[in-house]
Amino acid sequence: MQMLIRWLACFFFCMFLLTGCQIVSVVNTTDQLEVEFSLEKDEIAFTYFDLPSGEATLIQSGQGGTVLINTGHPSSQVELAKKLHMYHVDDIDSLIITNHSEEYSGNIQWLADHYQISSIIVPQAVKGALEDNLIRGKEKLTGWKEGEIHEILPGLKTEVLFTGGSNDYEAGLVLLFSYGEHRTLYMGIANAEVEELLTSKYDLKSTILKVGDFGSSYGTSQQFLEKVDPQVAILFTLKGKRPSEYVLERLQETWIDVYQTNKMGAVSIKCTPENYEIWTVRASKQDFKVASSNK
Repeated sequence: MQMLIRWLACFFFCMFLLTGCQIVSVVNTTDQLEVEFSLEKDEIAFTYFDLPSGEATLIQSGQGGTVLINTGHPSSQVELAKKLHMYHVDDIDSLIITNHSEEYSGNIQWLADHYQISSIIVPQAVKGALEDNLIRGKEKLTGWKEGEIHEILPGLKTEVLFTGGSNDYEAGLVLLFSYGEHRTLYMGIANAEVEELLTSKYDLKSTILKVGDFGSSYGTSQQFLEKVDPQVAILFTLKGKRPSEYVLERLQETWIDVYQTNKMGAVSIKCTPENYEIWTVRASKQDFKVASSNK
């Protein structure tokens, strides 16, 4: 019976891929749904998790390799564990922490205790503080500095645009990911002055914008959005904090497709060097819903 149900699930999922934008519901007999991208060698997937509080982003390559950006708030630990199981994560090549606040870094020690992590990457300014706090994994800490460029997965270039940590700015990574024709601007801080600094130094035009600080009113200005000119914006959820209505209004008036994880579920963007597709996945105990849009 379980084999029949699995076969039917695969059949309907394949039909979804062939027929384009639609909603598909598949009954699953287990408490944990498993999501399988079946990435080709030239494909990469960014998945923005729908945690109850805090942010975490998973990057997986068709050539192998896994990167996790941030860990969510400590209160989201159980849900983070479920999500990593759903997406078949056993080992983590790089764990990147963009901000030292607990809504970004709250589960570092738990991850270090339960997963094989090759490196833990943080802003250089907070490396010492994390070394003091970590019981296990401190030897894997690496501090990134502004201007560095890394290839953290095959074909995925990561440029460090900002690290902060001076008297003027809090520590927080701003990263620009490039894969083929696609660029993702990952804001680890929301600050109007930092945005002005970035727009004066860099070409920020990107396909995807991960909005800083859960849509805080301190950042994501109109001028910044005009420079980035994204097609898609991702907003994570922080319990007890609503995104700024002004930020949401600016995003919508600029004709950007806005994905809020608390409303849409986990958002997955699968890229080839030329194209990308978007899925939203919301899984409960016995339900799996997928929406897709092709760009």
